[in-house]
Amino acid sequence: MAFKPSLRDVLPTPLHEPARTALASSAEATASVPWFVRILTGFGAWLASWFLIAFIAIGVLGAGEEVGAIVLGLMLTGVAVLVRHAGSNVFLTQLALSSGLAGQGLFIGGVGASSDEKMAALATVVIQAVLLFIYPDLIQRFLSAFFGSLALLFLLRLTAPAMLTDVALVGITVLAHLLLLKQARLQNGRWSALVTPAAFGLVTTLLSSLVIRTWFHDIYWDIFRKGASEPPTAVLTLGLAVVTLYSAWRVLEETDSAPGGPAGVTAFASLALTALLTLHTPGVIAATGVLLLGFHRRNVVLLGMAVVFILAFGVGYYYDLQLSLLAKSLALLGSGLVLLGLRLFIVRRFPAAEEVR
Repeated sequence: MAFKPSLRDVLPTPLHEPARTALASSAEATASVPWFVRILTGFGAWLASWFLIAFIAIGVLGAGEEVGAIVLGLMLTGVAVLVRHAGSNVFLTQLALSSGLAGQGLFIGGVGASSDEKMAALATVVIQAVLLFIYPDLIQRFLSAFFGSLALLFLLRLTAPAMLTDVALVGITVLAHLLLLKQARLQNGRWSALVTPAAFGLVTTLLSSLVIRTWFHDIYWDIFRKGASEPPTAVLTLGLAVVTLYSAWRVLEETDSAPGGPAGVTAFASLALTALLTLHTPGVIAATGVLLLGFHRRNVVLLGMAVVFILAFGVGYYYDLQLSLLAKSLALLGSGLVLLGLRLFIVRRFPAAEEVR
């Protein structure tokens, strides 16, 4: 699979030379700054802003001025938005980002110090939702989607029945899958700049919360389940499996493969079997869905995230098995043989074209 098609793949031969000339003379190619200069410039902006802001924050919060922290945080965040709109060079971009993050921290910390954790979580959701739309920066929008969705899960844990936390997590998964499935169409619309960072932020929220749930049970219980009865993990796994199966169906349709054909039946059966075998480890089917979207969108970052988290969830799955060490070893061996057999079956049953191989 070619993740970055060449000019030869997407343009006819007579257009190759004009396209190369246009690319070589583009503003991005002629005015590009070396990567190490960008890193040093960005580091200087972060260092300068954080020293000043740390001094101010210590003075404000150390004196017990929660209202002052809230006002100062909002002012810093507002100035960061204006600076980011005013220029796009490396120093201003990183200065605005670091100042804005510090301002958000002051605002949320001030709200939490003057009230309680519920209001702090609500303030986080509100300010991140606003910044997602008005702050024109890829990193900030990713962080806004990530922190905002995490704060929403935490707020639901504090104010709603425990089941709603899992429902919200499935809802976050649905939104992330829809953004990636409709990415090409949405990027031609009004909010095109929001699609990719929001999708990645939601995917990061999904996988990170499931990692905490799988590997750090006590921390997850304290954050999301404190004082509440925990719903069965299998319910969350089945919900995530339904979302993954829907995405597989949409991918088959977009690639002109019949969902009811042999390829579709094989894909659905494999995903359903994966979900049923890992009912108590919902992260496996969630990461499999991300892997599916990564292949469909030819996104190396999504693929890398999916592979890393599948390995993490797989280790957690075998670690939690109530079996002896020998039985776990045999189960691991059997799983590997099943996966190798499934791959052999798919390769022979659905041979790929020579250029795809």
